[in-house]
Amino acid sequence: MSKLISIWGKNGSGKSTVASNLACAFAKRGHKTALVGAKRFYSDIQYLFNMEIQAGQSLRTLLSGGDSLTLNEYFIQCPSEKNIYLASLADADDCAGYRKLRVDMAVRFLNLVKKQFSVVLMDCDESVEDPLSMYSLTFSDNIIYINRPSVQSVVFAKAYGSIVAGLQIMEQLMVVHIGGDAADAALYAPFGVKGRHCALPYCKEIVQPRGGALPIMLSRGESRAAARYRREICALADGLMADGDGANSGGAQVKTDGGGD
Repeated sequence: MSKLISIWGKNGSGKSTVASNLACAFAKRGHKTALVGAKRFYSDIQYLFNMEIQAGQSLRTLLSGGDSLTLNEYFIQCPSEKNIYLASLADADDCAGYRKLRVDMAVRFLNLVKKQFSVVLMDCDESVEDPLSMYSLTFSDNIIYINRPSVQSVVFAKAYGSIVAGLQIMEQLMVVHIGGDAADAALYAPFGVKGRHCALPYCKEIVQPRGGALPIMLSRGESRAAARYRREICALADGLMADGDGANSGGAQVKTDGGGD
């Protein structure tokens, strides 16, 4: 049974950091894990693993390749964790040249990835205008909304409240608060989410410079905050795998409104 999990929130909230560390937690539990950098304007997932995606292996090249989709050469195995396979836009120029994706290509891509991997993590763009992010959110078994306390996060949640309601994704939504305590953070409930909150500590070890350290799940940060972060990430991964009753669980195919794939 495959799991499609979207990591979503305002750009700069820490989505890529959470996505990369969750991928490590799933991989360490033996799950063949796909990590997809779906952000349209900048994709930094590759740098968190000290990798560099070449233009010929870019997600843009794959998704603009006409009606033929072959995944193997575009999902690059991470040298630091063999159960993680990465697909991403290559660089800033690649991001700038990324054209709006055809809906049918987005749907076919998600179906193919779900067939090949036991866990698929989508590091989504904050905007849902792009079909890949929109369909990822719509058909995810779980959606992790990253909330970092700030005025911008409050404004973002208010602005996207109607979209969350329209996509009917409340049942799959969980709020992960960066810093603080989940019980206190849950008093602020983005999109009206109640009861599905957890907190991850903020510590300097998780903020990797570009081309710098590996995700904290693969590094040797020894601070108390780093150790707590690892425990909480592992607990979150275990909870997500145990949550098999979501509306979209069971490996069902993604479909367009017209029922095609």
